Amino acid sequence: EFHYLPNATKLFKTIYDGYKNIKIYASGSSAIEMHRHLKESLAGRRRLYRLFPLSFSEWLPSKSSLIKLPINIHSKVKPNTHLRLREYLEEFVVFGGMPGLVHEKGIESKKRLLLDLVATYIQKDIKALLREEDILSFNRLISLLAGQEGNLLSENSVPQVLNYSLRQVRKDIAILNQMFLLEILKPYFTNRGRELKQTNKIYYFDSGIHNAILRDFRGLNYRPDKGVLLESFVLHEMQKNLGVSQEIYYWRTREKDEVDFILVQDRIPIAIEVKSKISSIEIPAGIKQFLNKYPECSMAIVLNDNLSEEIIYKDRRIIFAPHYYASLIPFLYEEKETGN
Repeated sequence: EFHYLPNATKLFKTIYDGYKNIKIYASGSSAIEMHRHLKESLAGRRRLYRLFPLSFSEWLPSKSSLIKLPINIHSKVKPNTHLRLREYLEEFVVFGGMPGLVHEKGIESKKRLLLDLVATYIQKDIKALLREEDILSFNRLISLLAGQEGNLLSENSVPQVLNYSLRQVRKDIAILNQMFLLEILKPYFTNRGRELKQTNKIYYFDSGIHNAILRDFRGLNYRPDKGVLLESFVLHEMQKNLGVSQEIYYWRTREKDEVDFILVQDRIPIAIEVKSKISSIEIPAGIKQFLNKYPECSMAIVLNDNLSEEIIYKDRRIIFAPHYYASLIPFLYEEKETGN
């Protein structure tokens, strides 16, 4: 938490300029506080990184040293390995990737740790940044946002539910985003028609934290929000492998055609749809509409429970793959560059 250190940037600058063989790693949990305490420019002297919770591939060795994720999206896994990966993925989605959890073997101890994290960090530490606001209203906002995860965020409806001003709602959501607790997903549009341009979608940064806020740790098949939890998993797995010029959006038209995620690099999109259950190779309607509208999109991914196949639709590649392939999607641009 370097932002609590007085004159931290002056100290970093002095060390960097005077001792070329020394590297400094400085971490902080609040973008707001970090920028507030960066009194001097470190231009040319710093690189910024975001530290995420554990990815599925980082977490997996805590469960098995034998089960491995595929090395690319075209790799096939054996049926028994697939079943084990699905089982582990469900546990990972329910409890998330906070590092301390890998040391907790019991379900109750995992729940307790997540609830403690919510109580100490989200409900108290972040609250200190809001100061004058009512802690009860802020906690209700956190719960409300968890219930709306993966849906279009209607900021205008939140004040009516919480007796909050619209200005305060926007301020609090911005703080949650700057504290890296909320992911704000913007719509993809290119002024080609009736696409949503202003409404955002939100996801909590970790599915275990999301479940702790809702106090719901049931398995995926017992959850009404199973689809949202799988979307969240896919989003976070892609984020952890994003290239510097890659961004993730969602797509939706006023006619309600929709694609869960649009990954973009150099203005070239890849459409990604997340399905909680499909039994046959069938291209989702939203994917078809997006491909018709964007001829530069040469590829789409349909992530699902079991199906693994590649087909061609109007000269575009449509790849069906299990959810645990999500982390490999950002690397598809490398395949396109090499012609594979």
